[in-house]
Amino acid sequence: MYKLAILDDDHHWCLVVQRFLKQDYDITIHKSVSSFLYEFDNLSQYDVLLIDFVLPTARHEPELDGVEIIARLKRLPFPPIIILVTAYMNKYELEVNSKKMCPEADGFFAKDSGLDLLAQRMKQLLAEGTPGR
Repeated sequence: MYKLAILDDDHHWCLVVQRFLKQDYDITIHKSVSSFLYEFDNLSQYDVLLIDFVLPTARHEPELDGVEIIARLKRLPFPPIIILVTAYMNKYELEVNSKKMCPEADGFFAKDSGLDLLAQRMKQLLAEGTPGR
């Protein structure tokens, strides 16, 4: 079973994703940047990370957003597959702007795209693998 970590402050969305993917993934949810960063050294153990684009700021990291978190994760010796998720762009806007927005992300997902598409994209990325894994 693959290991998935989600960093997103939208508790409802996290629960929906967890219920949808629980057959194929062992899922850990982080609703705050602080709890996620506390586990930073252990994040290489995950196969996939879903990172929200816009997050509430952490007290000790006020300038940290999803893009900066992804950049830090990509500096790990063996970074997991990282997908940037957002509700601020629809899937068409994200197709055009995603690589400009966050070139380090392995994939992108607009929350209005449906969970079937998310599951399909995750399977595709896992099948392809990522450099360093």
